[in-house]
Amino acid sequence: MCLTGALPVHLKSSPPLDPQTEKQSAELWREGVRIVSRMKNSQSTITPQLKRLKQQLSDFEKDEVREELKWEISTALVAGGIPSEMICTMKMVFANLIIEGIEWVHTEPGDSIILYLKCGSVEILLNLRKMILSGSLLRLLSDVIKQFIRSQPRFQLVVKEDDYNLTFFYLSTVAGNSSKLLYYQRHTIKMEMQVKQNTH
Repeated sequence: MCLTGALPVHLKSSPPLDPQTEKQSAELWREGVRIVSRMKNSQSTITPQLKRLKQQLSDFEKDEVREELKWEISTALVAGGIPSEMICTMKMVFANLIIEGIEWVHTEPGDSIILYLKCGSVEILLNLRKMILSGSLLRLLSDVIKQFIRSQPRFQLVVKEDDYNLTFFYLSTVAGNSSKLLYYQRHTIKMEMQVKQNTH
């Protein structure tokens, strides 16, 4: 598994999830990631949608593609044995990431649930940043976890400054951006992103 260029995003809860729940959640997400990853081949049922996303689409057309992706992803998650109560919210997460060109490549438990999200360009990374800062990604992720826990913790997404800047540096280097532009961009985005959500 290649995690080069993947941004670690930490999903934390307060109070912390118990280790068993955290492990179970990470395993379910990992299985979901495997199922959706297998859908991205030339014989996949989502191939037409992936091809459409390479074109310039209007917001309405993107919504059409999103709905088609949700249907296909839902079908695959059911076939893959993902619990039925998690399908509705999980398909939303994957469909929205795919629409933005973001690839979820791995998940692991730690002092939080760590998601590794891979972006193909600086532009896509900046789109991910918007999803994090707007709280939209946090809402989608926490909605899934709430399906199988009884407590109502507060969730928080944390992206560490060094991780973000390293990912930005990697993508900028691959794209061949000038070092001057790179330094300017890294300086202007230097921050630790923390987004909280009260799930009550």
